[in-house]
Amino acid sequence: MKTRRIPRTNLTASVLCLGTAEFGSAIDDSSSEKILETYLDAGGNVLDTAEIYAAWLPNGEHRSETFLGEWLRKRKDRDQVIVSTKGAHPRLDAMDKPRMSKPVVESDLNSSLRRLGIDCIDIYWMHRDDPGTPVEEIILMLEDFRKAGKIRHSGLSNWTQPRAEAARVAAEKLGVECFVGIQNQWSLAKADASKGDKTWAYTDDSFVKWHARHNTAAFPYTTQANGYFRRLENGTLDLASESVRALFHSSENQERYKRIKTLQSATGLSVGAIVLGYLLSQPFPVVANIGPKTIADLLESIEAAKATLSAENVAFLIDKH
Repeated sequence: MKTRRIPRTNLTASVLCLGTAEFGSAIDDSSSEKILETYLDAGGNVLDTAEIYAAWLPNGEHRSETFLGEWLRKRKDRDQVIVSTKGAHPRLDAMDKPRMSKPVVESDLNSSLRRLGIDCIDIYWMHRDDPGTPVEEIILMLEDFRKAGKIRHSGLSNWTQPRAEAARVAAEKLGVECFVGIQNQWSLAKADASKGDKTWAYTDDSFVKWHARHNTAAFPYTTQANGYFRRLENGTLDLASESVRALFHSSENQERYKRIKTLQSATGLSVGAIVLGYLLSQPFPVVANIGPKTIADLLESIEAAKATLSAENVAFLIDKH
């Protein structure tokens, strides 16, 4: 698997990050372990979880981190993987109440360290923003965690471009390490933000230019748009969930599908390879989150991630010349 050096770190990350949200819960332990091993054997090395993961499932709260911790202890090769987890997410029954105070976030961080069974998290993400908290407070809080040896680097998940820019400027003025990546929703299929999770943040064309200008890595999620283009190809879009259709089914994305098919004819690449290639061929590092539920899904993504598109191909897909 191809790798990318994450700017302002000594981390070299595989271009695919393995999302483990329902490992050990909706995906049973044995299947989860097989997916992990197949991913590592293919050269993957970034594992993504969160303090909140699987809390939406019966008996699922914290199961993702707990499962990963058990697996890491069995593997005994902690240094071979980049462990990425997230805190500061509102409770699911109170999504309107931010959890960004230092005591709350530190409690999340400490509990994640215990469950994962490690001393330091490689990339620690603020899972949701709280616009009511000054970015300076958040940046200094993360710097305190870094100095204490609890995290190596930090990132922002579901933050808007203006807040991310404010945080970047604040870190520069304060003379402390800035966050090393943004984890937002982003795929070749343009999402209709009005139809999605109101607490998500999206990487649009302006944000892409921001990433390129500041050479800041992107770690996008829903990178394959829940199979939207694949469903268009095989005629199964009507079987997709209503949320997937609402979020992605638009005339703009249908036009992008036509461009995918044109590029497919010219290059021989699969639809999946073009969808992932769009992200992985940007002029800044992109580590695409994938959430396979089966080995077959994983292998398809691994094969697709081998593709490289030209700058002209990328521009053509989104009608930019």
